[in-house]
Amino acid sequence: MKPSLFSRRRFVSACLAVGATHVVSGAASRAVREQGGVVEPSMRYVRGEPFPNWQAQLRQRLESILVLPDEHGPLNARSERVRETDSFVQDRIQFDAEKGERVPGYLLRPKRRNGPLPVMICLQGHSPGMHISLGEARNSSERKSIEGGRDLARQAVNQGWAALVIEQRAFGVRAGAATCNDIALRALHGGRPLTGQRVYDVRRAIDFIGTQPDLDSSRIGCMGNSTGGTVTFYAACVDTRIALAVVSCSFCTFADSWLSLPHCACGYLPGIGPVADMPDLAGLIAPRKLLIVAGQNDHLARIEGVRKGFAQVQALYSEMNAAGFARLVVGGGGHEFYPNLAWPVVKAWME
Repeated sequence: MKPSLFSRRRFVSACLAVGATHVVSGAASRAVREQGGVVEPSMRYVRGEPFPNWQAQLRQRLESILVLPDEHGPLNARSERVRETDSFVQDRIQFDAEKGERVPGYLLRPKRRNGPLPVMICLQGHSPGMHISLGEARNSSERKSIEGGRDLARQAVNQGWAALVIEQRAFGVRAGAATCNDIALRALHGGRPLTGQRVYDVRRAIDFIGTQPDLDSSRIGCMGNSTGGTVTFYAACVDTRIALAVVSCSFCTFADSWLSLPHCACGYLPGIGPVADMPDLAGLIAPRKLLIVAGQNDHLARIEGVRKGFAQVQALYSEMNAAGFARLVVGGGGHEFYPNLAWPVVKAWME
């Protein structure tokens, strides 16, 4: 019998509650307080605390919730040229994230650019696969998806970036017969959330970038829409090698998104609620560059929660004297990427 949406929500809610009694001790950790039935995060930054110390403690706690492996095996990377146009060359690449997880992808390099090149890791959301990031539609539904600004790799290479596209676990050729939601629930059952596994793939993708002499490891960006934005956000929180994060249609307070609107189970992290809200976690990216892209009518993230959360982000960035490196742009539509709003900000920052 197929489980109901209600039963799945109850399961996920229970997972989120895990960890409420397992909070890291120390100056940055305070007892969980109940205010009107709402759990106030225990590791929220308190003004006056040493900011780097708070970042270090919260990052360590987030890494434990994501369940990121400590050991990194060999990449066993492979690459082959599959396409050349007037403006870019495209290689099919593969590398090992961990035992049993081979990550396929594509690396696009713009022509007529002097290296080493800045590189943007491009992450699709719920979609048929990574070919959407390449702007390759196989039917009318996929063409409509791309029209929503989801051809991120093509945009990046047109802006002069190298673009690294990887297939995320449970999507495209890595989906198998099960749905993303089912794979995510099984991952939670096994004690290792799917978002954490996807973040680890990004971490290994950054390792792969380091093996390419024509790519600039000091100028690594990561961008994604929807679930791709969620993974981009958490990856930037834990991996300081990401200099720029473009988080689209995924940043919001948990209350105005994940805890009140229907989502796939893949984005839930057991025990994160009692520890930190999404705006709190954004402080882990400071003073690196963070661009939040939102839709005025996004059905998965209420714009009120986005704006409220971003005000908190600005306060955290101000603690690092980096207020100009956190930006919010809002498109007039729904759950899509807004390249005409996002890329001018990225270009200004890079220059």
